[in-house]
Amino acid sequence: MCITDTQSINSSKPEYWEKFYQSGDTGWDIGKPTPVFKNWIKTQKNKLSICILGAGNGWDALHFAELGHRVTAVDFAESAVLNMNITAAKRRLKLNIIHGDIFDLDKLFTNTFDIVLEYTCFCAIDPDRRDDYIRLVNHILNPSGKFVGLLFPTDENLDSDGPPFGVDIDTTLNLFSNYFTVIKKEIPSNSIERRKGREIFVILKKNGN
Repeated sequence: MCITDTQSINSSKPEYWEKFYQSGDTGWDIGKPTPVFKNWIKTQKNKLSICILGAGNGWDALHFAELGHRVTAVDFAESAVLNMNITAAKRRLKLNIIHGDIFDLDKLFTNTFDIVLEYTCFCAIDPDRRDDYIRLVNHILNPSGKFVGLLFPTDENLDSDGPPFGVDIDTTLNLFSNYFTVIKKEIPSNSIERRKGREIFVILKKNGN
């Protein structure tokens, strides 16, 4: 998906995304849990506190909650939050769904989560705020926490029309290195078809204090 109508509504505003949910034009939504994350969560022996940034319709959040993890899902589009709440109620799942801007989470959480999960949020925010994003992730993770993400799209330039805005993996990991150490970096074999070879799965461990 490439959204280029940036003049009428800024993509940093919830109204920008709300219009796509209202129209059903949510090309980033795969309608099910992400295969890469489904495989990853199977390897986790303990129940985790997980924060999902820009959770959208919440397929990964709902899946993790079904498995018994303590999930906080955040989005600032009203329809996305409504959809998550409806699905969670239907499935009788308990998770903390927050309608708000991810950049306000530092007012609610400090050293809280075991995992911050990323998919299609980092590439959707204003690239000028990527440092803010990384500082936020560091702030809300507990001292031994991890950032688990699919960094996408790695085949686009940063200055290309977006969102999604391009993600150069070396530049991005260099930004994260102020707070994190890379413990896994790979091109996943089970990406959804339209994103094969265009994303990199990473696990970064918080350096701690």
